[in-house]
Amino acid sequence: MEETKLDTKLHVPRLKSGLVAADTRVYLRVIAGPDSGKVFDLSSGGCYIVGRQAEDIPLNDPKVSSRHAEIKILGPDEYYIIDLASTNGTLLNGKRVERRKFRHDDEVQLGDTILKVAVLDGTVPVSSL
Repeated sequence: MEETKLDTKLHVPRLKSGLVAADTRVYLRVIAGPDSGKVFDLSSGGCYIVGRQAEDIPLNDPKVSSRHAEIKILGPDEYYIIDLASTNGTLLNGKRVERRKFRHDDEVQLGDTILKVAVLDGTVPVSSL
């Protein structure tokens, strides 16, 4: 029996930088749920997996699937939330979505967790002052 091998030429790592202008900051703030108060900085752009066992945006909500949703920050005003066939679904501003564009001040709900989106244009990170 022949062993299955991964073709490394077909694997492309998820993009994590270079997609958002240097003076733009993108944040997700947990405003409800077990992780209330946590803030996730997505300012480098790219793709982020959200879920209980996610490396990118881990949530401690038992109603959130292990790989619940994906957030894609693809460039100026090109921000997307994609449900990854989660058990309880993904809501954007109270409406269930499979794939939807989002923007500043929108709210994403996964299980009992609500994340508030903040997109701040024309900002300078404090560390560069």
